[in-house]
Amino acid sequence: MKLNGIIFDFNGTMFQDSHLHEQAWIDMIQEYNPGNPLTEEEILTNLHGRTNDKILRHFVSPSLTDEEIQKLSLEKEEYYRTLCLAKPEQLVLTDGLIESLDTLKEMAMPLTIATATIKENVDFYFETFALDRWFDPDKVVFDDGSFPGKPEPDIFLHAAKKIAIAPENCLVIEDAYSGLCAANRANIGMIIAIDPFFKNRETFLKDNLCKNGVITDFNGFTDYIFAQQA
Repeated sequence: MKLNGIIFDFNGTMFQDSHLHEQAWIDMIQEYNPGNPLTEEEILTNLHGRTNDKILRHFVSPSLTDEEIQKLSLEKEEYYRTLCLAKPEQLVLTDGLIESLDTLKEMAMPLTIATATIKENVDFYFETFALDRWFDPDKVVFDDGSFPGKPEPDIFLHAAKKIAIAPENCLVIEDAYSGLCAANRANIGMIIAIDPFFKNRETFLKDNLCKNGVITDFNGFTDYIFAQQA
């Protein structure tokens, strides 16, 4: 394949905040459904990378109304942002990412973000990390309720369309099991998993979800991705 565009997941990929999302979700689930235990497998397959409606209906109640979903979703994300702001030392992009994005910008590589989070969080990230240095906010794909979330392929198909690149000529970089499944279903040409804490590497590789390998951070990222094409 010829690499013509890159689609980044955000949470757990560009920003190492998985533990903050986990804390926010666990606290909410324990409040609204205290009898529902959260196993590591459940967190891996049914929490990370999923849209809020799927998470809430899976862990809280399948009978939640759309209005209840909206209320609980906004409540959870506001709590999550509070957790982020409580630890400003952790409000940094993944190691090596700034340098990689600067290089890709110099190369005029089309870039975008495809994230399962909601617009309020996307706005928070653009303000906090000055993402408009590299990304056009109008080309970012987020959970607006108009398409099914990961592991369905729609989010990456929309992202590829936003940057006018065929999916088979795109690279997706993802940290979540459901996101990697979505990238495969979207026929993305290059798929790389990021696993900074060596938690899920074996599962990703065993299930053949990341055809172009697993990285721990973005140091040497541009050299790595173009070496994959050699």
